[in-house]
Amino acid sequence: MIRSYIIHLEGSDARQSLVEALKQGLPNPQVLPAVNGRAMSAEECAECYQPGLLSPRYPFAASPGEIGCFLSHRAAWAKIAASEDVAGLVAEDDVILDPGFETALALVTSAARPDRLIRLPMSNKEEVAKVVAERDGVQLFRPRVVGLTAALQVIGRDAAARLLALTERFDRPVDTFQQMTWLTGIETLTISPSPAHTEAAKSGGSTIQSHLRLRDELTRSWRRSRYRAAVARLSRGTP
Repeated sequence: MIRSYIIHLEGSDARQSLVEALKQGLPNPQVLPAVNGRAMSAEECAECYQPGLLSPRYPFAASPGEIGCFLSHRAAWAKIAASEDVAGLVAEDDVILDPGFETALALVTSAARPDRLIRLPMSNKEEVAKVVAERDGVQLFRPRVVGLTAALQVIGRDAAARLLALTERFDRPVDTFQQMTWLTGIETLTISPSPAHTEAAKSGGSTIQSHLRLRDELTRSWRRSRYRAAVARLSRGTP
C-alpha cells in the first residue's frame, strides 16, 4: 500500500483548495504540517543546517524557507521509514494533478520498491539514460542527471530511512541533495511525460523565493552554472 503525505504550512489559506484537490486525487492522503523555517531561531537553524558540509560545495546560503522545506520533507521521510508500506508518496501543497496522473501513478505504484525513489516532475527536462518501464504512453526512466524540485515523489521505505540517516545535518535545499545519487546510493527514476504542475505563482508564490537585483542574479547564474556542471560530472561518474 502507498500512503500520501501532503506537506502543508498551516495558515497558507491560499493553498487550502489545492490541498483539498490533492486529498481527492492521491491515495490514502494525510496532511503533514510543514516546518516554518521563518519561525526558527538562528540557533535552531544551526542545529540542522551546516554550510559547506558536502562536495561539490553548494554555492548559496539556504534561506529560512529552504531550511523549513528540508525539515518538512524529513518529517515525511520519517513517516515512510517507520511504516510497513513499501513506499510513500510525498506531495508539496502547490501541486496540481494533470489528467494523465492516474496512468502515471499506476506505473509508479507497480515499480515502487523499498530502495527506490521515483520522481513525478513538474516539467519534462531530464535527459533519458535508460527506459526502465513503459505503460500507455508513460515512461519510467533513469535520468542522466536527476532533475530539480521535490514537489511530488514516491519514496521507498528503505530509501526514506537512508535519506534520514544522511541528513541529520544538511547544507543545501532538499532537491539538490537528492540529486546526489553518487552519495545517497538511491536508485532514482523519473516519470515522463510530467503528470502534474505547480501553482505556486497563483497561490501566494513560492515560500522560498526571493527577489534579486540584476548584478546579484548574474553572479548567482555564474555560480549556479559551475555547480550544475559539477553535478553533471559526478552523475556521469567522471571526476
